[in-house]
Amino acid sequence: MSYLRIAISSDNHFDINHVNADDVVAPQVRYLREQGVALYVNTGDTYNDFRKTRKYFHTLQSVAGDSFDVRFLAGNHDMLRGADYKTIQGLQDPLYLHERSFVPPASPETVIVGNNGWYDYSFVGPDAVIHPEYYWHWKKAFWVDSTIDQPGSDQERMEHELGYMRIFLRAHVQTGQKVLFVSHFVPEVRLLPPAMLRDPKGEKLAAMLGSQRMGELLQEFHVDAAAFGHWHRRDEPRTIGSTTFYHRPVGYGTKRRAEWVTDDFMTEWQNSLTVIDL
Repeated sequence: MSYLRIAISSDNHFDINHVNADDVVAPQVRYLREQGVALYVNTGDTYNDFRKTRKYFHTLQSVAGDSFDVRFLAGNHDMLRGADYKTIQGLQDPLYLHERSFVPPASPETVIVGNNGWYDYSFVGPDAVIHPEYYWHWKKAFWVDSTIDQPGSDQERMEHELGYMRIFLRAHVQTGQKVLFVSHFVPEVRLLPPAMLRDPKGEKLAAMLGSQRMGELLQEFHVDAAAFGHWHRRDEPRTIGSTTFYHRPVGYGTKRRAEWVTDDFMTEWQNSLTVIDL
């Protein structure tokens, strides 16, 4: 039985971490080749500008050549500048995995289903259903996403994404393919610290982290594996129901938010890289 070696990274934040992408592309390609990787997937938050994000991943694919495939998603930071809602949703770019699936030619029994994701306050529980405007106003006043272009509410945006997820998951699960679902946002509330949900400040943060309905959809279709970012904490793989979740973002190496063990980006990128054989 063949398998596909996949490397996954998220939350590289090149601009916030003051990393010159030109300095790291060649070392990244060399390392991924050494690991025997066939597909490198980044689940978002590469730059605070979608134009720079696209340029970086196309440069990475160009340097990698035919040695491995590159695919990427947009996180909320990528959406801050350089693209409106229509572009984020409908961009026709061969490397962009949002609302798309990718069947690697060397492993047709495997499929990667991609969706940027979003949030709908469902991690908070019934209060968000009764008073969604409370969280919406808090977001507009305090959250970095307040400037991101979107035509409707957060619940409406998430509903749109769930519709696309259902279409792709149903199509590929029916074929018997092994499914890796990748998204930027958190797909399951049980992956968050329970204390966060009991804290008034933590609750507001949790509301913007993802959607429990995403997790329910993954369980409905018995998805094999899911990888995500957004929540800056490196976790061990965790299986909930039929799905194993992977979450190891690079995060911030700044003085204000020192989430790195070292002060070297390449070391942190390598140490946080998730490599799975699917």
